[in-house]
Amino acid sequence: MRHLLLGFLVLCLSCASVARKPSAIDSGIIQEDMKRYSAIVTSSAYDKNTCAVTLKDIQQNLRNIDWNAYTNEDLKNHAKDTMNLFWQLRLGIHRKLAEVDKGCVLQARDIFHMLRDGEDYLGDFAYSVKALNPSEMDFQKEPVPILDRKAYPPYFVRPDLDDATFKFRSGDLMIARGVSFISAIISQISDNRSHFSHVVFVDVNEKTQTPSTIESYVGSGVKPYEINFALKNENARLLVLRPKDATLGARATSFANKAVAAKTPYDYAMDFNDPKAMSCVEVAVYAYNQASQGQVKIPVYPALLNLNNDDFLQKMSLKRGNLITPDDLETDPNFDLVLDWRDYRLVRDSRHKDAILSELMRWMSDLHYNFHLTPKSWAAKYIVKPSRSLGPLWPLVQKLTGAPDIDKQIPGKTLAVMTALNDVAGDLLEEIRKQDEAYIQKHQRSMTNLQLREALEKIRVADQKNYAAGAKSLIHKVLHP
Repeated sequence: MRHLLLGFLVLCLSCASVARKPSAIDSGIIQEDMKRYSAIVTSSAYDKNTCAVTLKDIQQNLRNIDWNAYTNEDLKNHAKDTMNLFWQLRLGIHRKLAEVDKGCVLQARDIFHMLRDGEDYLGDFAYSVKALNPSEMDFQKEPVPILDRKAYPPYFVRPDLDDATFKFRSGDLMIARGVSFISAIISQISDNRSHFSHVVFVDVNEKTQTPSTIESYVGSGVKPYEINFALKNENARLLVLRPKDATLGARATSFANKAVAAKTPYDYAMDFNDPKAMSCVEVAVYAYNQASQGQVKIPVYPALLNLNNDDFLQKMSLKRGNLITPDDLETDPNFDLVLDWRDYRLVRDSRHKDAILSELMRWMSDLHYNFHLTPKSWAAKYIVKPSRSLGPLWPLVQKLTGAPDIDKQIPGKTLAVMTALNDVAGDLLEEIRKQDEAYIQKHQRSMTNLQLREALEKIRVADQKNYAAGAKSLIHKVLHP
C-alpha cells in the first residue's frame, strides 16, 4: 500500500511540477494547479516522508507566477476563485502541520506567505476597493472587523465554522497587522518575513459569553480591551487561530488574566524567560506554558534573527538567534487555522511599508548601512526622553515642543533610532506611493511586490549619487554606511 501511495504522489507531482510560465491568455491554469495541490496535501500519501518534495514543488510553482503575464480582464474574472483556492490550500497544509517535521513546517510557512501575497494582489481585482491612507482614518469610527460581515469584502473562514456571526472562544489567538512603521519592522526584521506584527489573546466570559481581549502594548503593558475596540484598533489584517485543546485554551485564559491583574509592564528587553514584563506575543507564550505546566511551549518553531548589523541590534536591544514573532504562531501545530480577515483598503499601504522595511533591513545587513543621529533624533534621545521623567510637567513639555507621547521606560537609544527610521521610511513611502500611483494610472493595476522592491533599489542608488554630490537626500542623510 505504501508503494501505491508514493506512486500516486509521484504521478501527481509529475503533472504539476513542469516549469510552467503563467499563461498570457488564461490564469485558470493557476486554479488547476491549486486544486491538484489541495488534493495531494489532503490525501493519505502526504506525510512526513513525502511533504518535502510536495511543498518544494508548490513553492516553485508559486514563485513562477508573474501576475503581469495576465490581462486585467483575466485577473478580474478569476481573482475570487483563485483566492478561494489559495485559502483551501492553506487550510489543507495547515491541518497536517502536526504530522510533518520542522523542515516541512518552515516550507509551509514560506508557502503561506506567498499565498497571502497573491491574495493581497488579487484583492484589487476581486473587489475594486479604494486604497486609503491609514493616517487619515479614525479607526474607532469604522465598522467592526470580522463581526460586521456586510461592511467589508468577504473574509476567509473555515467552512465548519462559517456562521452568520463568527463566535470567538477563550484561548483563541488573533495575530494582527498594525498600520505603523513599527508594525512593518516587526513583520520584516527576522528570517520569517511575514504580514503580522501583533498578538491578541481572546477571553470569553463564561457567564455572558461576551468576548474581550488581553494585549500588551508599548507604554501600557498588559491590559484588557473591549472586543469592538480591539478589533477596530488600527488593524489592516487579522488571522484567528484556535487551540486544538479547548480545555487548555480556557486554562491559558486564566493565566493571561493573571498577567493583567499583576499590571505587567511591556517588555522592551524581549526576555521570554522573565514573566515580570511581557510583549504581546509573550502573553500567549506565558499563558499556554503555565496552563500546560510547561508541556506546551509555543511557538514550536520560532523565527531566527540573523540581521548582520550590530549597531542596529544594539540600539533596538535585540540579539541574534531565536526570536519569537507573531507570525510564528500561524504554523504552530497546537492551533487550528480558523479565519483570515483583511481590510483591502489598507492592503496596498501594508505592501508599500513591508517593501520599504524589507529593503531597509537588506541595506543594513548586506550593505552595512547604519542609522546616524540627526537633529531630530538627537533631540528625541537627549531632550524628549529625559523630559518624559518630569511627571506632571511632561504635558507642558509636549505642548511646547510638539513631542509625541512616549513611554518613559523606552530606552533613549531606541527612541533615537526609531525617530530616524520613521523619517527615512516616511520619505520613502511618499515616493513609492507616487510611483505606484503613476503605474496604476498607466496600467490600471498596482506594482507587484517585486516591482516595489526594484523601485526602492533604484531610489537608493539615485539617492546615493545625490548625497555624494551634496544634493538633497531622502535616505543617505540619515542612513548610510
